[in-house]
Parts: sequence; structure tokens; C-alpha cells
Amino acid sequence: MDAFITGLRAALVAFGTWELNGLLAILYTAWEHAAALAAAGALAALLFWTPPGRRSASPVRDQLSGQRPWLLGIGLVVILAAFLAPAPMPVLLAAMTIAGTVAVKVDRFNPDALRWRAAGGLALYALAALAYLAYGRYLDALDATAWAEAIGGQGEAAQALAQGRAFISTLATWGLWLILPLGYLSLLAQGVLVHPPLPATPEQVITAVRTRGQGR
Repeated sequence: MDAFITGLRAALVAFGTWELNGLLAILYTAWEHAAALAAAGALAALLFWTPPGRRSASPVRDQLSGQRPWLLGIGLVVILAAFLAPAPMPVLLAAMTIAGTVAVKVDRFNPDALRWRAAGGLALYALAALAYLAYGRYLDALDATAWAEAIGGQGEAAQALAQGRAFISTLATWGLWLILPLGYLSLLAQGVLVHPPLPATPEQVITAVRTRGQGR
């Protein structure tokens, strides 16, 4: 009986240890990819959530239903870039996606059109990040020795590869860390600020004007 209790206790301890290690592994992975998870959540809200007051039928709403497959494809590309691209690109993608979601929520004139423009900007950034990642890995896989015969020597080949890596790093620093995010934010600001702020949607304002004075 004592042996059974001892074995059961050891089995419970082992089970608890495995469960705790699994939970810690999940939490560590989630923390490691926190920016990518934030980008995925904000992206779902940006692409597929519509405020209740804006669900009336309209030509843009009809077009939006046909854009769903495109938006889904864009979402997959953005999430892939958020999980694979090196830092700080996942953080920038998360910030850009959250900014796009807020802009679409704030816009009262044509949020569906702004949603499509924001999705296009995110797709452009995600594709650029994936291209940077692919080319960087391509350069890392190149062997300076294999290039030596074609270029003229081991030193020249190593220097050419180092210059290629430096060029890609500079391009990523300016383009992916600064120019593209600022251009995307400028696009959102233009879409939101192109019209003066209203306390309600244009449809609600028109309805209020047309029905004013009725029922008196």
C-alpha cells in the first residue's frame, strides 16, 4: 500500500511538472511573439469588424463583401510577416495595425474605403519585410569560397558579401523602420482628417435633419 501511494504521488508530481513546463513554454512563446499576436488581433478587428451603427446597406458595403477574400489574403501575409520578420518589424507591424484599426473606427464618412487603403499599406509593408527576410537569408547562405573563383579571390568575395549585407541593413533601417511606417501613418491621417469631425455618421445626420420637427 505504501508503495502504491508513493508511486501515485510520484506520478502526480511528474504530471504536474509536465503540465507546468507546458504552460510555461506556452507563456514564453506568447511573450516572445507578443507583438505578432497583437498585430493578429488588431488585424482581425481592422479587416472584419464593423461598428453596429454602420451596418446599413450601401454600395461600398456591397463592394466590401467582394473584398473579403482579398482582405483575408492580406491578413495572412501580414500575420506571416509579423511572426517571421526580425525585430523591430513585428512591433512596427503591430503599431501600424492598431493605428489602422483606430483610424477606421474614428472615420465616420467612408470607413470601408479607409479600411481597404489601410490593408493595402499593411500588405505593402509585410511584403517588403518578407522580401528583406528572404534576401537576408539568401546572403547568409552564400559561400564566399564559391564566389571566389568568379570574382577573383576569397577576399574580394567576402568583401562583396559584406557590402551586400550592409546595403540591405541600411535599406531596412530607412525603408522598413522609418519611411514605410511614416508613409502609412500619413495615409491614415489623410483619410481621417480629409473631412471635418462629425458627432455622427453622415447617414445619421441626414436622417436627423429630415426628421427634425416631426412628431410635434
